[in-house]
Amino acid sequence: MTRMTFEESFEIYLFTDNGLENNFSKLNEFLSFLKFNKVNLPYKFSYVSRGDGLIPEMTLNENILMDFSPDSLTAARELQFQEFLKAQPSRDLEKLYQKLATPHELPAHSDAQMKKLTSLIKSLIVEGQFIFLEEPEKDLDEECKRLFISALKDHIARNKQNVFIYSSDLLLWSPHVHKQVNRERDYSFSVEEITKNSGWTKEREQFYASTKIKTSEDGLRFNIPANKPRKKSAA
Repeated sequence: MTRMTFEESFEIYLFTDNGLENNFSKLNEFLSFLKFNKVNLPYKFSYVSRGDGLIPEMTLNENILMDFSPDSLTAARELQFQEFLKAQPSRDLEKLYQKLATPHELPAHSDAQMKKLTSLIKSLIVEGQFIFLEEPEKDLDEECKRLFISALKDHIARNKQNVFIYSSDLLLWSPHVHKQVNRERDYSFSVEEITKNSGWTKEREQFYASTKIKTSEDGLRFNIPANKPRKKSAA
């Protein structure tokens, strides 16, 4: 059986709603996709749900630091974290952290953007094979979206992780993702390669990709989407 592997290339996969009615949570959808492709257990991952998922008794900063692995047990963890941020080549993660206006407040006293930023920063400092993000753009302003996408792409390049994103904001993510994942009616998965000459049309909200890769139990097969316009033959 031929199947997708995640050890050779490190990319962003986009999950979207396909109109199928099911009771799967988005996390279960991500995990089912890995299971479908025979990814061996155990594996380590970070996950950001549509909500914030923070520990309410800890400040935003404490929520972040609990997932940070310091290099030294003698130096203060927060000081080491600040040095870690400064050491990042693009510094976008540091800029994202600086957007936390109330890092020493409890989640209940912080607004939705502060809580979401905290969860997203946590996802980029946890070691693991995969990152699962459910509507990561939710509650963020345009500047924070830009910084997070840049920090995420830098993180993938340096840490060699595959990222799985669920989002309905297709226009935001289409320039940055590599593959689109769809649930089929038989509950298998199909994967579409997103090429540079592909795009989301705002009017129809429909993605036209040049090649569709169907992953099945008998291997990979290639299909041209039925809705792709045919070229007219020369007279």
